[in-house]
Amino acid sequence: MTQQEEQKLERMVGTPPRPLRRPLEIGKRLSTCQSLSRHILHWEEGPTHEVFDEIQEEGGQGCVQLLPKDFPTSVGDESWKKAYRDSKGVWIWKPSASARGMGIKLVTKLDQVSKTKSGVIQSYLASPLLIQGFKFDIRLYVVATSFNPLKLYLYDNGLVRLSTRKYHKVQKHSSDRSRYMHLTNYSVNKKSSHFEPRTDDDFLACTGSKWSLHALWKHLQDDRGYSKQEVLSLQSRIRDIVTKTYISAEDHINTQMAMSKLHRTNCFEIWGVDVLVDSNLTPWLIEVNTAPDMSASSPLDKAIKGSVFTDTYTLVGIPIANSASKSQQVLSKLRSNAAAAKGG
Repeated sequence: MTQQEEQKLERMVGTPPRPLRRPLEIGKRLSTCQSLSRHILHWEEGPTHEVFDEIQEEGGQGCVQLLPKDFPTSVGDESWKKAYRDSKGVWIWKPSASARGMGIKLVTKLDQVSKTKSGVIQSYLASPLLIQGFKFDIRLYVVATSFNPLKLYLYDNGLVRLSTRKYHKVQKHSSDRSRYMHLTNYSVNKKSSHFEPRTDDDFLACTGSKWSLHALWKHLQDDRGYSKQEVLSLQSRIRDIVTKTYISAEDHINTQMAMSKLHRTNCFEIWGVDVLVDSNLTPWLIEVNTAPDMSASSPLDKAIKGSVFTDTYTLVGIPIANSASKSQQVLSKLRSNAAAAKGG
């Protein structure tokens, strides 16, 4: 083994893991509302607003919607049009099997929805909480190591992604549908001339078009005047949304795993969960991404996403040598194997 190969191996096996994040509390007894919410992502059971009506009826007025009213739009199915006509606000349409903001558009007129592509049309949250006049959303990272029993881990940091054109409300029939105003996707806004890239990995810096989640919590208290209790309450409600979202998919995923004859310890997954906060400091689930972008487009991305990877490897049990003695043992064994191969 050459010296260069030994140095490369030492870098691979000598990096200690970061501390584990606190898991979400799934095992506690669920209320009626939480139990019913396990159905909200199963479109085969009907539009989500019908399920929310059932939740309100069974669980009482204390139950809170997790995501805006939405409908699947398939070719030839126009059942969603009545809800659109009856509503006062605008909607947003997302094509199926897409990513990075491709094809998403604000709907201010009925003919703006594709008649040849399936997708989802969703009631648009017209009063988002703004940062310096810009709309933003939160990208959270969730790791599931098991669905039977359900074991979830929510990373304690995340990314705050800002739009690049200052926000104002848009009415029905308006022609002002700028993607740089209404969409917060990095893949969309990086093309804007007003995009401000991050050149540092400071978790507490409130600069640029992308912040860390820690910076948002600091901004809300220090710059916006929200109390610590209000911010803690928002954090709690976000964790609650994540928990209920995965409970809603639990039965379906376990069924699919049983059909595939997969053991519960044979797989794991990292999800990107997108949440939007409105002007009343209420969080809303926007979408769950099964293959979130984990590329390091900035030092901030690298710091956060690198930690997500490190924690995930630790959670799923991939062994990492984190001491000099262990590294030496690995190197010694490799040298012995190399010498034996040459001797043979």
